[in-house]
Amino acid sequence: SFQFVIMISSLIIGKQTDNSRAYYSVTIAMLVLGAFALAECGVSLDADRGGDLRWSLIIVAALVGPLQPVSTELGVEVAYPLSENTVLVIQQLFSNLLSALFIPFFKALKDIGTEISDSEDLYERPQYTFSFYLLIVLHASVSVFFATFNGRYLRYEHELIRKEREEQEDAKREADQFDDHDGGWEEHYADERRPLTQSSLDGL
Repeated sequence: SFQFVIMISSLIIGKQTDNSRAYYSVTIAMLVLGAFALAECGVSLDADRGGDLRWSLIIVAALVGPLQPVSTELGVEVAYPLSENTVLVIQQLFSNLLSALFIPFFKALKDIGTEISDSEDLYERPQYTFSFYLLIVLHASVSVFFATFNGRYLRYEHELIRKEREEQEDAKREADQFDDHDGGWEEHYADERRPLTQSSLDGL
């Protein structure tokens, strides 16, 4: 169900974002909302609330899942004229590399804070609690860093310039056709300042 929610959310949000071209705003919104959803997951995990944790993870899937396709489109916009395939390969390379580094790191920290003393009243925290809070801090830090982004939509600007140029060329072409059309009619009519027939000139 987690992967299914990611797929459906990516399709819906990706389509709406492509229509609005608001890649940066959508990415910021999902990062901020995703941070709150991750915080709720951490609270549910710390309180050992299994049911609430599952629902929180579903919300995380819906909010964080579409980040990759939306951020890919944003990368294509700001890296233009770099091709979409190149941007996607670079993003996939770094995401897989960071996943390979962070997963063992979080796994090594899974037991931190879970040790209990001899007292039976001390609450025992589940595994990965510290790792999950570390993930929340990492996500929030990346969100703050991404908020400082001030790039330009180079592909969108290029499309606007090309569209404006095509409109100007179409307008010029229509104007030239109109001028040629007017010139053709003028050849069939005599000037009002000229005599209509040659005989009128002879009479003068």
